[in-house]
Amino acid sequence: MGSESELPEHVRPAGGGGTLLARIEGHDALVFCSNDYLGLRGDVRVVAGGVAAAERYGAGSGSSRLIAGSLPIHRALEEAIADWMGTEAALVFPSGYQANIALLGALVERGDLLVSDSLNHASIIDGARLAHGRRFVVTHGDPSALRRGLAKPGKTRFAVLEGLYSMDGDRGAVADWLDATRAAGAHLLVDEAHAIGVFGPEGRGVAAEQGLGDACLARVGTFGKSFGSHGAFVACSSVLRDLIVNRGRTYIFTTGLPPFSAGAALAALQILRSAEGDERRARLKRSSRRLRAALNHARLDVLGDEDSPIVPVVLGSEEAALRCSEELLRKRVFATAIRPPTVAPGTCRVRFTLSSEHSDEMVDAVVAAIAG
Repeated sequence: MGSESELPEHVRPAGGGGTLLARIEGHDALVFCSNDYLGLRGDVRVVAGGVAAAERYGAGSGSSRLIAGSLPIHRALEEAIADWMGTEAALVFPSGYQANIALLGALVERGDLLVSDSLNHASIIDGARLAHGRRFVVTHGDPSALRRGLAKPGKTRFAVLEGLYSMDGDRGAVADWLDATRAAGAHLLVDEAHAIGVFGPEGRGVAAEQGLGDACLARVGTFGKSFGSHGAFVACSSVLRDLIVNRGRTYIFTTGLPPFSAGAALAALQILRSAEGDERRARLKRSSRRLRAALNHARLDVLGDEDSPIVPVVLGSEEAALRCSEELLRKRVFATAIRPPTVAPGTCRVRFTLSSEHSDEMVDAVVAAIAG
């Protein structure tokens, strides 16, 4: 792709581009930094599900869920999520940030211990800070550090990690963490935000992929990524759901999820659970492997699991990451630079995120732009 040219026809998305194109500074660019992993954000069925819910229940829920904001669409979505995740219950939130803060705030009491992975998302970090228990952070990917953390005293002990890490693109060591928590008499919480829709049977996440979903005390997922909508959920037991409803401050004091988002999520869930969902996941993994293999061949510093849709290229300094991102945009590829405080100093990167709807030609255009 020439530096001053528009996108060649062979890499331009069909049908006008939809969510795969962004208009930036007067030019079209291929989007490679969205979390729309299954390409459902612009799917007509998902949009129609949202519109139908809004037409029936209104633009907003009107109040917090505990007052007048619990609508039939919320209950339908929660029942569908619980059925899909194989749990007794589920609770939906307007965002994943609120879901993690409510879960940790409701569970972790004074005198308890919460062990957290060092690369956990800011919502988990803030939830741990706001909870009343003692928190202990362990080095990412270090099983011995986890065991040492869980050996510390606590009335009740919890451990929390992610199914798929958003900045490094690697799976969390769910099996190792579960073994350690069982040995310590502790409870495991898994944030599957980036793994939901991507990994596991019907896209239920990394814990389900490893056959360990039933052993987790709670799993958090979002509707803003693979679902193409907005909001989040906690999948858990009925007892834990009731506890969060009564003690989760971001649930109690927040207006309920808008009906459009709930309706869109319900429509997306049908696709995730279908053969089409399996096909989209397979395409996504093929594209992920294709991009990662080509970037490795170009001798770039690439992180993450082979089939992960998150493909970070580590460049070191902020200046190098910004320069690379700007050069990519000049070549009509939109992928943003990731800098502190999101990642540690000296590990700045350009993070590519893939969609099942990216074609081989689009993936190859990225490689040509960054390695050419």
